Amino acid sequence: MSGKLIATVYFYVISAGSLILIVIGIFNIVNFIINSTQYDKYPTRYSMPGDCEGVPYKYGGPVPAATVDLRGIPATPSAEELEKQKRACIKQDELDRKQHKIDDMKNAITFTLVGAVLFLIHFPLARKQSRG
Repeated sequence: MSGKLIATVYFYVISAGSLILIVIGIFNIVNFIINSTQYDKYPTRYSMPGDCEGVPYKYGGPVPAATVDLRGIPATPSAEELEKQKRACIKQDELDRKQHKIDDMKNAITFTLVGAVLFLIHFPLARKQSRG
């Protein structure tokens, strides 16, 4: 294989990869726009809306052993403790929504820009290599 052929193949492969990045970026942009406009609140990654109703056992993990008071009666959280846990859960949900929105926007912009820059650099060079 000649050096010119290898260079041409290289430039076309990088150009194809950059087109893939652009497509992924456009998909992320559409996903971000839909999530921003079609939902009352930006969706979270892992939880369903209203998950804070099950506080303190939101994530369905192992249930802690019930503490026992001096009389041998199982202790349960007070209404005040449950409300405090629910507020903390709602606050964490809002932080998760905000971070997910930022991450989605970052990914959409990054994939699109990196793909466009790579394509604009490599595709003209690939065409130049294949012509001359």
